[in-house]
Amino acid sequence: MSEKINAVVCGVNFGSFYIKAIERSDKLALCGILSKGSEKSRRISEQYNIPLYTDADEIKDADVVIMAARSMITGGRSSSTVKKLLKNGISVLQEQPVHHLEVRDLISAAADDVKYAVNNFYRYLPGVHEFLAYAEKLRAERKVLRCRMSCSSQVLYPLMDVLYSAAGGAESFTAQKAADGAMSVITGEINGIPYFLDYYNEYTENIDSSLALFFDLKIDTDGGNLILTDPAGDVIWQPHLSCMRDDESNTEKYRSSMPMKRLYSGDIADYAQLYEKAWPEAMERSVLDFIGSEAAELKARHLRQCEMCSMVTTAAGAPVKIETPYTDSVML
Repeated sequence: MSEKINAVVCGVNFGSFYIKAIERSDKLALCGILSKGSEKSRRISEQYNIPLYTDADEIKDADVVIMAARSMITGGRSSSTVKKLLKNGISVLQEQPVHHLEVRDLISAAADDVKYAVNNFYRYLPGVHEFLAYAEKLRAERKVLRCRMSCSSQVLYPLMDVLYSAAGGAESFTAQKAADGAMSVITGEINGIPYFLDYYNEYTENIDSSLALFFDLKIDTDGGNLILTDPAGDVIWQPHLSCMRDDESNTEKYRSSMPMKRLYSGDIADYAQLYEKAWPEAMERSVLDFIGSEAAELKARHLRQCEMCSMVTTAAGAPVKIETPYTDSVML
């Protein structure tokens, strides 16, 4: 790639991670900040010697705008700006979550060749990437029996994105509540494969900084179970338990196969490394993949994934606000 891709970031709170991603990239260039004009946005504009835009109509030379401000579903108004950018012919990668009706409206505002997607940069973390590669291999070679997973409401969209890929799409998808409580149990099927979701449906005032759990996913097949422990964690293969022997004539010797095999070891040492290195690297890959993808395929996939989220949240019911954030982490 001879010339860098010009990117504008809108929203400088969570957007600061995308700014780090662009700064470290040899393929992306930060060419502006779109903001209401906060002091933080002015400092960033001066630091990088780039324009500070306060109106989407001012942006002329961007290849992509990364929308990191909140959408309607989390109390923000960023989608009106996204719509204006799309109408102006500028491709937009919008940070999740976004309601599927908003997504449908935004897609209708974009010309056929203008790209739009709801981003899940977690899928570009090494462990998730490895998990999806093994899931594709299993789907081709074995029978998938069920999927088991859990997540907090804030990361439902990333989990649905990973599930969509692991299942090879979502021609069919259903969701029903099987049990109520802070941890709702949602059941259904995706492409005829049963799934079970433990869905944590509580939140605090600072919705972005306090999660009771992230997300995990287990795919059960007729040959064993593939496990993603966490987006930044391990990928594990768990063969079916067997007491059979390699040599049936030798009753003292059991099979030599391992009861569990670590396919990928998450090497992120602490949250500082996660936020300062792993996330920006994944974000860079997500932006480059977005730029290299077909517009129609992006729109169809991401609309479907947002529809899946809506079906789960409808089944789960309204989230419950709690006063005590989950910030008192214990290290064992």
